[in-house]
Amino acid sequence: MARFRFRAQVALDLRQKQDEDARRILGEAKRATAAAERALDEERRVLAEALARAAREEAQASDTTRAIWYRNWMKRQQQVIELALRVAEKRRAEEREAAERAVIARRKLRALERLRDRTWKAFQVAEQRAEQKELDVLGGLRYVARERAPGGLRDVR
Repeated sequence: MARFRFRAQVALDLRQKQDEDARRILGEAKRATAAAERALDEERRVLAEALARAAREEAQASDTTRAIWYRNWMKRQQQVIELALRVAEKRRAEEREAAERAVIARRKLRALERLRDRTWKAFQVAEQRAEQKELDVLGGLRYVARERAPGGLRDVR
């Protein structure tokens, strides 16, 4: 029996590696997105605390300099939040791109896997046909041998 050899095995191995790499990159992008969103949430929490603290300070109105400092600090905190928001959006975009690349890599891999499966099935069918031909030839030879043997099939009639 002949051995099955998929000629595009090297390409299939390459596609499998590309698929694994794309999935790894997608995982890293998801982790980066989650980290950016956590950082954004933390900055928003810090701002909310600062607003509450500033409101308490302003209610007491003990020091104008301190109120101005809080106002400036909150303005800076809002800028930090805007930056964190841009970073989070960038990470989400990178995650979407990584997901698209992962889907494309998976499609290419599946295409080669389907080709390999079809080739394997065709190989099996060809092997079964060759085996059946050999069995038919063997059966024919046995028939002829029995017929020609003394007291063979002709004598039985």
